[in-house]
Amino acid sequence: MSETQGERIRRVREERGLKQGHVAREAKITQAHLSRIENDESGVTEHTLKKIADAMGTIFEDLIIRKDNSKGPGVNSIDDVLSSESAMVRFLNGERPDKETYDWVRRSLAVIRAEVRRRNDEVKGLY
Repeated sequence: MSETQGERIRRVREERGLKQGHVAREAKITQAHLSRIENDESGVTEHTLKKIADAMGTIFEDLIIRKDNSKGPGVNSIDDVLSSESAMVRFLNGERPDKETYDWVRRSLAVIRAEVRRRNDEVKGLY
């Protein structure tokens, strides 16, 4: 049976002899959040997984298990989070944003995505 995202994070953390509290502090997340991630009770965004990898002194690619909906929570992209209001509520640790905040986040991310695409195209010499 393949390893879940939470199991992978816990295994790497334990192999490195790191305590959950230390990793959580370094990643600037709560220990409860890290515990939920390790127990596969909560998904994890790529952003948070990168912070966890940095906190453990490993690379993102060594931690990530691409999302497979049949195996429970996995890594969520920001698009996953914004795909439904319930996903956004989970991402915001149970806080339900008001409509104005929700709309503002969607508009802001559209601007950010456009800028990232523009910069990537610029690097590739398309501009």
